[in-house]
Amino acid sequence: MTREKSFRIEALPLLGALAANAAAQSFILVVLPPLGRDLGFSPMETGLLLGLTALVLLISAPVWGHVSETRGRRFVLLAGLAGAALGPALMAAVIALRLDGALDQLPAFALLFAARTGQSLLAGGLLPAAQAWMSDRTTQERRAEGMGLLGASYGIGGIAGAGVAYALGGTAPTLALAGLAATVLVGFVLVRRSVFDRRREDATPGMPARILPLLRLVWPFLCVTFLGVAVYGVAQHVTALRLEDSFGFARTDAISRAGGALMGAALVMALVQTYGLRRLRLPPRRLALLGAGVAGAAMTGMVLATDALVLTIALLAMGAALGLLLPGNLAQLSLTAGQRAQGRAAGVNAVAQGLGMAAGPIAGAALHRLSPVAPSLAAAGMMATAALVILTTRRENGR
Repeated sequence: MTREKSFRIEALPLLGALAANAAAQSFILVVLPPLGRDLGFSPMETGLLLGLTALVLLISAPVWGHVSETRGRRFVLLAGLAGAALGPALMAAVIALRLDGALDQLPAFALLFAARTGQSLLAGGLLPAAQAWMSDRTTQERRAEGMGLLGASYGIGGIAGAGVAYALGGTAPTLALAGLAATVLVGFVLVRRSVFDRRREDATPGMPARILPLLRLVWPFLCVTFLGVAVYGVAQHVTALRLEDSFGFARTDAISRAGGALMGAALVMALVQTYGLRRLRLPPRRLALLGAGVAGAAMTGMVLATDALVLTIALLAMGAALGLLLPGNLAQLSLTAGQRAQGRAAGVNAVAQGLGMAAGPIAGAALHRLSPVAPSLAAAGMMATAALVILTTRRENGR
């Protein structure tokens, strides 16, 4: 079996572990806001618990990216998975004690904040180290395919976590959280047994290892990451609002239909990343440009949608488009950074991704107050901007 064909098999333990981590995080994001009321927390306190610890994750990612260059990808992956398993387990214990009345509100909040902060500090290196590890095992021609597999693992895990929240979040939240923590622990064991570092034979020692020269090289790709993730965040935030305000759905029906449509978009994105990239075999730059164009058309379709069916089709097209755009862009970033800076490049890309995740819902909420179609119109403009950035960025290695 050739190296190009075997990297998918090599990556299976890591992909499973990343999916388990994503499932646990998705479950927490879905369940903690309503559960916080039962714990005696105000909505602001719950928001701080989630938001401030997410900021810790954002800050720690570049640091861990640097560590992956010096201590190795495996070390960072194991540290991240250990934190990803320990954090939810501690949260489950604290929540159980609080619901049983054994902990007061303030100590429970402090302990949950400490658990989430420690988890974020350690797990911030998972994505940068995973991307760097994947770059070590893929050729230039298969780089986008490898990055797509990483994206698919996070997407599938997020869907699974939301499904667990739907099934058990209201009746057995601590049991579900403990089970998800155990699943991440299994992923830790599999990665420890099966995932190892590998030095690439084609490492390029002339490429910059320091962060400022690196940023000057990769800033266009960071912009595209920010724009792509922000567009997804806009769609997530405003779809239910659009169904309610433009098409007259009752609130509960709007939430249900929006959830189904967005889950469909996530599934399409994962399928494109898992199977579509393997069949297309387009160079990363063309993948990114095609994705930006289709995403722009999908957002325009959302602007022009006259019923829920057209809106849903547009969302599915958006999922397919981002399944092309994000891996293609990430592959370009990886090829441009050079092998000595893979971890650092992935770390700063994680910051751009986090900023996009924060900016998308904020922009969507603000623009929806102006008009129900304003967020989709702005998202179409963002994709046009991404396409322009891709077109004006110099090609690497003829790609």
